[in-house]
Amino acid sequence: MIPLIIDFGRKKVVIFGGGSVSARKARYFQDEADLTIISRSFSDALSQLPVRRISADTGALSDKELQTYIEGAFLVIAALSDREQNNRIGMLAARAGVLFNNADGEMGDVIIPSIVRGRHLLAGFSTGGESPAVSRHLRERFEEITPEIDAMIDLQHILRDALMKMDLTQEQRAERLTAAIHDPEIRKGLLDDREKTIEIAISRYCHE
Repeated sequence: MIPLIIDFGRKKVVIFGGGSVSARKARYFQDEADLTIISRSFSDALSQLPVRRISADTGALSDKELQTYIEGAFLVIAALSDREQNNRIGMLAARAGVLFNNADGEMGDVIIPSIVRGRHLLAGFSTGGESPAVSRHLRERFEEITPEIDAMIDLQHILRDALMKMDLTQEQRAERLTAAIHDPEIRKGLLDDREKTIEIAISRYCHE
């Protein structure tokens, strides 16, 4: 497997299951995709989410009936408490050429990572399902430095604009931008006094 970051705008995601796992998956996609939840019942958490819900008993549906919900989807997620039904949905998704994530059962071809979001930053962590606790731990540790990273990205934009106005090669500009990232005074100062630190960084790295 390899990590990718995908724009889910206008992409169809179908989740089978109406419990807490389904609700967690739905919250992950609710602001990013055209989302449909299919289940015979829905938890309070799912009922409160602004997503499309279809009442249907997956176990009572034929393969052909299930296929009508799967076809046209970009990603299908099985989050039922019945592993056999989850695996069945995965088989039908594979037959339809649709990406599949399995919450419980045979692994699909998509893993949903634990993510960190900043103003500019998006990062995901996964152990391939071997230790969700470690993924959460990595996310929590990374969240601690996210404000620093966002501030550094802001500074990089400012420095890049200033360096573009100078008679420097692309390699020289890259070297100065990299040096600013590794400058401990700059990194600390961005959180303590942003405007003053930007001035210091410009004078330090944007000279002829």
